[in-house]
Amino acid sequence: MVSAGNALQGLAPGVTVTTQTGAPGGDAGNIRIRGINSFGGSDSNPLVIIDGVAGNINDVDANMIESISVLKDAASSAIYGSRAASGVILVTTKRAKGDQLSAQYRMYSGWQMATAIPKVTDGLTYMKVFNDASMNDNGTKIYSDDAINAFTQAYNKDPNNYDWQKAILQGSGFLQDHYLSLSAKSGIISVAPSFGYLQQDGIIKNTDFSRFTFRNNMDITPNDQWNIRMDLSFVNKDRKQIADEGTIWNYLGRMPTNIPIYYGNNYSDGWVKINPVGFIENGGNRKQNNVELIGNLNVSYKPAEWLTLKGLVAPRYLTTNIHLFRKSVPTYYEDGTEAGAANTFTELTESARRQFYGTYQFQANAKKDFSKHSFELLAGASRETYNEKILSGYRRDFLYDNYEVLDAGADNETKDNAGAEYEWLLVSAFGRLNYNYNQKYLFEANVRYDGTSRFIGKNRWAFFPSFSAGWVVSRENFFEGLRGTVSQLKFRGSWGKLGNQNISSSYYPFSEPLSLGGTSMNGVVYQTIQQLIMSNPNLKWEETTMSGVGVDLSLWRKLDVSFDIYDKKTDGILLRLNTSQLTGLEAPVQNAATVSNKGWEIGAQYNEKWGDFKMNIGFNLSDVKNEIIDMKGQSSGTILRQQVGSSVNSIYGFIADGLYQNQAEIDSGPTQFGTLKPGDIRYKDIAGAFDANGNPIGDGKITDADRTIIGSTVPRYTYGFNMGFSWKGFRLSGLIQGVGKADGYLDSHYVIPAVNSSAVKPWQLDYWTPENTDAQFPRVSLTSTNNTQNSTMWMRSAAYMRLKNVQIGYELPKSFIENTFLQSMYIYLNGQNLLTFTKFYEGYDPEINYNAASSDGVALGGGNYYPQVKTISFGIDVKF
Repeated sequence: MVSAGNALQGLAPGVTVTTQTGAPGGDAGNIRIRGINSFGGSDSNPLVIIDGVAGNINDVDANMIESISVLKDAASSAIYGSRAASGVILVTTKRAKGDQLSAQYRMYSGWQMATAIPKVTDGLTYMKVFNDASMNDNGTKIYSDDAINAFTQAYNKDPNNYDWQKAILQGSGFLQDHYLSLSAKSGIISVAPSFGYLQQDGIIKNTDFSRFTFRNNMDITPNDQWNIRMDLSFVNKDRKQIADEGTIWNYLGRMPTNIPIYYGNNYSDGWVKINPVGFIENGGNRKQNNVELIGNLNVSYKPAEWLTLKGLVAPRYLTTNIHLFRKSVPTYYEDGTEAGAANTFTELTESARRQFYGTYQFQANAKKDFSKHSFELLAGASRETYNEKILSGYRRDFLYDNYEVLDAGADNETKDNAGAEYEWLLVSAFGRLNYNYNQKYLFEANVRYDGTSRFIGKNRWAFFPSFSAGWVVSRENFFEGLRGTVSQLKFRGSWGKLGNQNISSSYYPFSEPLSLGGTSMNGVVYQTIQQLIMSNPNLKWEETTMSGVGVDLSLWRKLDVSFDIYDKKTDGILLRLNTSQLTGLEAPVQNAATVSNKGWEIGAQYNEKWGDFKMNIGFNLSDVKNEIIDMKGQSSGTILRQQVGSSVNSIYGFIADGLYQNQAEIDSGPTQFGTLKPGDIRYKDIAGAFDANGNPIGDGKITDADRTIIGSTVPRYTYGFNMGFSWKGFRLSGLIQGVGKADGYLDSHYVIPAVNSSAVKPWQLDYWTPENTDAQFPRVSLTSTNNTQNSTMWMRSAAYMRLKNVQIGYELPKSFIENTFLQSMYIYLNGQNLLTFTKFYEGYDPEINYNAASSDGVALGGGNYYPQVKTISFGIDVKF
């Protein structure tokens, strides 16, 4: 497990973790707690608190984590501030234990491979399918018998020269992780330094990732009144990618299999001068270095037994440097003449980003008991600052394409640079009151008053209250006779309102940037500055209101069960509402949309022991119904749709109603797109008139009005099942994880046969012909506009069940190591993502959201993502 955030996958009810890619250094999980709150640039990520300071869970070595807790309801999250509207993840790192010097060394190494690859057929099959497509279109063949014979002879001489996938997947996939920690105490000082090193090679060449982490947690306890924590964390990450990595995965399952990789020692012209093997070997690189330094000074003072004062200062400094160097990769024809290159010049972009977070906090905590009454009052204030500077430079036309520095770029006409600076400030005051009577009746109230620089005027400040109550029924006198069976029974409820200031990718959403341009008058170019988008100074906090009830049950002190029902509604989500064109400006963003998440969660854990045999079994299941309930009469999106009554990012398109079998069916059906022929997709005509029973009878034509919501990309159900068994020194553990009732969408050459000259997948061969009328896919065509429409034909269930992790290990007996310096030694074999059960497209991983546009421009519905990976590794854990 490279990214620590993935540790939550399948283990906590109501928490959905999805990994978009298995790329080295890029496999950080996307975490959602109780659904998706918003859309259109709003932030649905939970707040991560690491030892009291906001941070990134994936920048923490998983070996350094002592515990992870997830806060899901508004009352428990409220004290953590304005970024807690999407839930809070509390991470506690390891601190020194005991009075003696101790050490621990952990390591594992293994290999990674793709969970799914879109396998392709050979070149002869490719040529046959495209001949069929051309015959369907115009009655001619693309490939003559002579061309097929010539290919067959060339293929028989060197089959490997046509195996693009084998040539692309040449990376070792080797992975290794090392971790060393110490724990020591001398007098009033305890220290726990730890070191981690991870190195990961990609499944394609010239891709890798390395991470070095150092953390030292220090505790100073001069006396019973004072406690000082001085923590320091340093992380250095280096990630290397192919310059145009998206291109590689685009062509992994697309490259025509009748085209060779090389002509002699030269790269072939591939497809439109793109040779993905050439891109990997000689197309440049993208190198990213991240350095993070975090300090945390936490001072606690108890002037009285009932009062504790705490102060915290935590600076966090990050730098990100990106080096993107694209090289021109020349390709050649079979006769040796140069065919050209997809990139016609070399270019280099260097960018540097510096970020500084400052966290300052003070709080007072008073606690007092009066007989059976217990009171606790907390009051505090915090100040969070952020400053970011960005600087970039660009050059092109390098005389020496192995000298990757800006000054080596020869073209002075195109050189460029840019820079920017951003900052924000968040100031908060907060308080919390806890009361319980005899540990039976529990009550908590939280209040926050938050101010942010992201808004202006009266909208800068907002008040957020929350309340919770609990009843521990098992402590009542009337429950006495049941305690042997039911050791705990607790009912609880909560209500709260939380705010979110991160409603836009802009740090100043109330103000739209001015646009620089130019105009020519009398042969002279004058620079212009103009406003193109209307600003909205009335923007305010996005508010999430959540209520819920739950029950905790413990039976026989072996089985623990929890059940929750919740209702979460987020108001004030940003939209661009239509405005009058008389303004001459594009419409501003407004707090206009509302999203609802309603659901339930259940979690259970059973522990048992028979002599030397121990067993623990856990299960969790959650259901969330995500729905947009207000968009002020608007809707947006093509494949992914935001529309009232549907979930966020729903799939939008036509409803496919089988395939036309003959011309008579076409003639009697509605008009559709292009020239229809038998074997084409028939769409439901749902716009227009309705019959007496309210069923649509259509208007005789298929238009955009017949598009509708056809699926949801938000999983309805998320579940996990974990188990662990041990007997003497042997241990066996496993985790099964999955989602239910979710849809995925792929289109274009990824799934549609004979589109864009793409390689043919084996499962695409079930296409309609007069001899195969009960086919899965429509007739093959090079020109059909009808069959490539967004529709249910190309949508599949993205539900899956995955064997996420399985580990078998053995701990050496104490008698074996008693005369050594070792305290314990555990060796194990581990597997991750070993098996996946799904009805999604073969060769594509259902966990990846193929509908999402990536940062490097991957189109919606595209499958050009680095695949998920499965890992087999061997490890050792030694304590001494």
